[in-house]
Amino acid sequence: MKGLRLVADSPVVTWLKQESTILPERNLTILPHFRSMWQEERDSIRSAEVDIFLPLFKLEKGELAAVVAISERGDGKPYAVEDIDLLESITSKVAASLEKEYYNEQLQEQDKEINLLNRLTTIVTSSMSIELIFEGFVQELRNMVDFDWATISLVDGDELYILALSSNIDSPWQSEERVPLEGTATEWVCREGKIVYESDLAQYTRFVTGKRYLEHGVRSIVYLPLKIKEQGIGSLVVASRQHDAFDARHIRLLGQVALQIATPIENSQLYARAEQRARVDELTGLFNRRHFEERIKEEISRHGRYGNAFSIFLLDLDNFKTYNDIYGHPSGDTLLNHIAKVVRNSVRNADQAFRYGGDEFIVILPQTDMNEAHAVAERVRKRIAREMKEREIAVTCSIGIASYPSDGVISGELVTVADTALYFAKRTGGNRVYLSSKVLSEPLDDAGVYARHNGLSTIYALASTVEAKDPYTYGHSRRVNVYAVALAEKIGLPPDQVSRVSTAALLHDIGKIGIPDKVLNKKGKLSKEDWEAIKAHPRLGATIVGNIPNLVPCVSSILHHHERWDGGGYPEGLKGEEISVEARILAIADSFEAMSSARPYRPALCSEKVMKELRRCAGSQFDPELVQVFMRIVEEGFPEKVKTGQNPSAE
Repeated sequence: MKGLRLVADSPVVTWLKQESTILPERNLTILPHFRSMWQEERDSIRSAEVDIFLPLFKLEKGELAAVVAISERGDGKPYAVEDIDLLESITSKVAASLEKEYYNEQLQEQDKEINLLNRLTTIVTSSMSIELIFEGFVQELRNMVDFDWATISLVDGDELYILALSSNIDSPWQSEERVPLEGTATEWVCREGKIVYESDLAQYTRFVTGKRYLEHGVRSIVYLPLKIKEQGIGSLVVASRQHDAFDARHIRLLGQVALQIATPIENSQLYARAEQRARVDELTGLFNRRHFEERIKEEISRHGRYGNAFSIFLLDLDNFKTYNDIYGHPSGDTLLNHIAKVVRNSVRNADQAFRYGGDEFIVILPQTDMNEAHAVAERVRKRIAREMKEREIAVTCSIGIASYPSDGVISGELVTVADTALYFAKRTGGNRVYLSSKVLSEPLDDAGVYARHNGLSTIYALASTVEAKDPYTYGHSRRVNVYAVALAEKIGLPPDQVSRVSTAALLHDIGKIGIPDKVLNKKGKLSKEDWEAIKAHPRLGATIVGNIPNLVPCVSSILHHHERWDGGGYPEGLKGEEISVEARILAIADSFEAMSSARPYRPALCSEKVMKELRRCAGSQFDPELVQVFMRIVEEGFPEKVKTGQNPSAE
């Protein structure tokens, strides 16, 4: 019966559906129902030598599943009644078998779809950030539907916001891009609540975005509404480079997916908006003080890790209270909102502006030293002064600047120094920018108003704080101090140089303030990133002490105490006598103390092993002559107070 083909609306098919009984071929020329049959169809039936057509029905629903065509008997005789009964019995059993197989396949498909929907729901609900989990969501969905491009887009006023996107093609849109909503498929599916499938964009598209999709290689595309309580909030869009890529099963499944993910997406957006409200000042739209406290701690950690400086400036409006009293609080709020826009538009893209409270604003300037910060602050001050003058408003601003780490290494210190500089800017007439360094040189006529910043005492307090972070190294710097001073005196350094060695020994690890606790206290093997954080501490320590005039002579010792005699150390790879003698002394004292003390990853070494290691590393890690002198000191014995862990200077 090769070549026999019946179309779905063939008179043969429609008759079998209606009559539900056998159809002898001879009836095609007798019954009126078949007068409209095309001659080509009649010819194909004759060529196939069909004698009888039997309908094969689905047992449960009574729908026609197939048509069984039976050729003439080999002996040329007509089929007897018994033959017909047998054929009907056989087709009935075949129908039952096919239907059973069909339902088994349907159940398997349903199980796959249910499992897929469950996995997708788990992925979507695993995070409040849809953007972060969308790629995993897409990979899972591709297990059931083959596509090249997918996005979740949300309606935001008269715009369409691309929330998340995954693409194997040159994408027509980008994540976080905003597109005019009018005329888009998302606008239509949200309004009508129905799915739209465009099977071939090369043939036809009804939406303004269709041409752009086609230009980027998309041929077929499905738009599925995301609905919450019958209200459209956006769309799930799935597209392919192939035309007619999606069948009815694909579209039905995608529709189920859209229904499942709409609520988690809405929840994630509600959470994001709540998070945003918690971080943003409602009046000005700038970040608020709470978020400033979070961000400055992050900046201190980040800049400390890499030994970089950053600055902040605190801005306060001059004469704002008078303006508020004269024109009222609503006008004052309007002015604050305008000032906030001026500040936001005057700082650089990397800078972060915050409303600190009342008429105060504060700005974080990453990787920016004092002079660069002054230039930015001056630009802000001048722009505010110019705009207020144009509006005939007698309001200006005063600004105080502080920098990390020279003015402090914790957030409270930096803000205090910036606030003090701001006070001086206002006290000297306002409408000006003051640096913290200028404040420290100012004479004070009221000690109760301003207490001079004591950098030296702060730096020693900080050194103790660093040691207290790690119980294994508590007292380490004081013991290094004793060993280093003993070696410096033994080789006959002059008193002022011995004093520098003593101070540098106490402060040599101050840069560890920038190393995360989890790295300092790690018991396992350090990662490459961990090592980078540790190797940054000499440079950060040198930066911190270098901003205290009395400590500048100690900078070289602190910066280079991890250099090696053979040039294999850090941070600058110096070798031999390129390394200052103070730094070479510190290297020996620091290593001796470290080996003699317990660490998270090992117990303390016995004195014999420590001495053996010093001899082994003489000429490679350490100055060999200094090692010989130090070993004689060890043999003679250190003061008893060092052995018992007492503070060597506490007498």
